Amino acid sequence: MLATPALWRRGPLAAGERRGPSAALSWAAAALARFLRAVPDLVWALFFVVGFGLGPLPGTLALGINTAGVLARVYADPFEAVPPGPVLALHATGASRLQAFAAAIWPQAAPSLVAYTLYAFECNVRAAAVLGFVGAGGIGQEINLSMRLFEYGQVTTLLAAFIVLVLMTDAASRRLRGRFQRNAVHGSGVLRGPVEVRARARTVPALLWMALLAVSFQQAGFLDASAPAHLGRFTAQLFPPDLSPAFLAGVIEPLWQTVAISVVGTAIGIALGAVLALPAAATLVLDDRDPGALPSRALRRAAYAAARFVLALLRSIPELVWVLLCIVAFGIGAFAGAAALGFHTAGVLGKLYAETLEEVPEAPVEELRAIGATPLQRLAWAMWPQARETLASYTLLRWETNLRLSTVVGLVGGGGLGLALYNDVQLGWYPQAATLVLVIYLLVVATDFLAGRLRAPPPAGAAPASALDLVTAG
Repeated sequence: MLATPALWRRGPLAAGERRGPSAALSWAAAALARFLRAVPDLVWALFFVVGFGLGPLPGTLALGINTAGVLARVYADPFEAVPPGPVLALHATGASRLQAFAAAIWPQAAPSLVAYTLYAFECNVRAAAVLGFVGAGGIGQEINLSMRLFEYGQVTTLLAAFIVLVLMTDAASRRLRGRFQRNAVHGSGVLRGPVEVRARARTVPALLWMALLAVSFQQAGFLDASAPAHLGRFTAQLFPPDLSPAFLAGVIEPLWQTVAISVVGTAIGIALGAVLALPAAATLVLDDRDPGALPSRALRRAAYAAARFVLALLRSIPELVWVLLCIVAFGIGAFAGAAALGFHTAGVLGKLYAETLEEVPEAPVEELRAIGATPLQRLAWAMWPQARETLASYTLLRWETNLRLSTVVGLVGGGGLGLALYNDVQLGWYPQAATLVLVIYLLVVATDFLAGRLRAPPPAGAAPASALDLVTAG
């Protein structure tokens, strides 16, 4: 909310209003969110393990801090992109910023926020396994221990159990997301149907969630009173950062290597994810209204199920596990890190691409179907023009994510800044580690600026009324 510029603009009737401290507060909130998401969750976990010791508490804090930064950015975009008419109307009547947010911005952006929050939860389930590689608890710690003991049978069993957990989470998230139909281009949406739940049906899940939350906080170690003191002592050792010319000169090579890993990994993910997204889109392969242009229904359902399974498998295996597998296949180095990011990115982007194609407004698609257009023609002339802004936004956001992830693949031999950071923390060279974190932050700031320039502004109007509007709009 604080980082949303729309909340601090009161429209043309108050164009001369002095912004005062509100603009500074908005800028500070955006800068804090950028810093929180700039540092990868694995790096946060590495620091918290040093500060708090081994256990689930460092992993919980690392996921919470990084997710707060990511969601702050994701939430701010739909808040800013909602149609401005209702917001300006409320400002013109003298409504406060909080009233304009509650009555105009939130109702339009809520479905998009719910959809991405569910996706963030899926990501955190996968990330929780990765954090165990630096001692932050969870199934990842067991996988790491089994690999060090060369118990590959145990590794296979643990990976299978983790994949089942991710698939169950994905199914539950998809079922909840199915209640909403959002237009992520505009950051707004409407309920596909009224969600009415009886009071008794609401009470039982609420009690279960409260019990789960209480147990989770207890298991995470939030009741340890000595933890803040340990963290304070560790934080004091990070300052001042090492800014000597000799050390900064040695950072250049791993910095460029990190950028290269993120670019190549994202390119691999885009290509593979786009190929798998087409058969994974239900509106393209499971529609029986034009059977003459498509294979048999059984074959189409098999292709749909296979594409969905491959995408789920690719994104279920954590990036660091992919790095270990790629090191076995390609050897130690930057290419193993890039390939690992590419495979995982393909699973993430393929799912987002498929769901975006499924959720475009149906009117232009139905018009083309009525005049005999094939599925590929409907994809090219109705689905793609409506979805391209969202697809570009997801792709840029994923590249930013991969840039952060490329800093940690070096922890297991994938090259980049991660290896240098890990060595500095393990050797107790905390001022050097603080400098590397600052370099990562500046790199992400530059990436945010570049992505913002590349990301086209979303159209302010409503969804297109016909396919002709899409063809003539460009």
